[in-house]
Amino acid sequence: MSTTTLRAKTPPGFRVDAAALSPAALASMSVAEIERIVLPAGNERCVVGDVFEVSRDDAPASGDDMATLLIDGAARWLDRLGAQMDGGRLVARGAVGDYSGFRMSGGLLEIDGDAGHFTGCEMRGGRVTVRGDSGDFAAGALTGDMEGMSGGTLTIHGNAGARLADRMRRGLVLVGGNAGDFAASRLVAGTVGVAGQLGAHYAYAMRRGTLLLAQRPEGLPPPTFTGGGHGFDVFWSLLIRSLAAEIAPFSQWRADRLPVRFTGDLAVDGRGEILIAG
Repeated sequence: MSTTTLRAKTPPGFRVDAAALSPAALASMSVAEIERIVLPAGNERCVVGDVFEVSRDDAPASGDDMATLLIDGAARWLDRLGAQMDGGRLVARGAVGDYSGFRMSGGLLEIDGDAGHFTGCEMRGGRVTVRGDSGDFAAGALTGDMEGMSGGTLTIHGNAGARLADRMRRGLVLVGGNAGDFAASRLVAGTVGVAGQLGAHYAYAMRRGTLLLAQRPEGLPPPTFTGGGHGFDVFWSLLIRSLAAEIAPFSQWRADRLPVRFTGDLAVDGRGEILIAG
């Protein structure tokens, strides 16, 4: 498939909803058609040609049949990048705004910079990679909604904000740096890994799922968690095998070094677990 490139040229002076910039949809359009796509922006609006230079490369990489969209010079005024995306590859060179990967169900979204709030919010499938930091509510739920991320993989190489994976139901979230307050709060299922330090109230009201930690946090175990647990060596060996291609330190753990385990949150009859492999 071809590669479509959008090079930012003129900041619009307001935030822009970039959900219409889908790799699969743009691959079937001409350059002129792409330039006429309307991008909502609250009470304002603009077209792609106002803020981007559009080009097309019809020579795909060897063996690569995935529709690809490259946004060169991405900026914080681009919200909802990759929202509801269901296939293809979208690469953003630069920082992006809020709601990147919102309700995404397939494909690859790669952000070579920082991301705003609600990254991977209510994500259902696919893979989101953030090379920098992410804001609050990554892999979480919208205010008032009952389900956060329910599938796919979100990898944040830097730090994550507050409420990481709040109400998450399924999937994998890995953070190479620190996470803010209420990390893995109200977790229903899925796996959340944090390589750095945690803020206050981590695993609050956790029901099921796994919180993987590379470092022992302060105040462990939380008051509503209990220590102990044996017989999970098979689970551990399968888990680290699935992490072998992910970011360090998660890819470097060994099957013969079992982590310390805590279970809870007992205040909500929780059957979740905190595993510390550091």
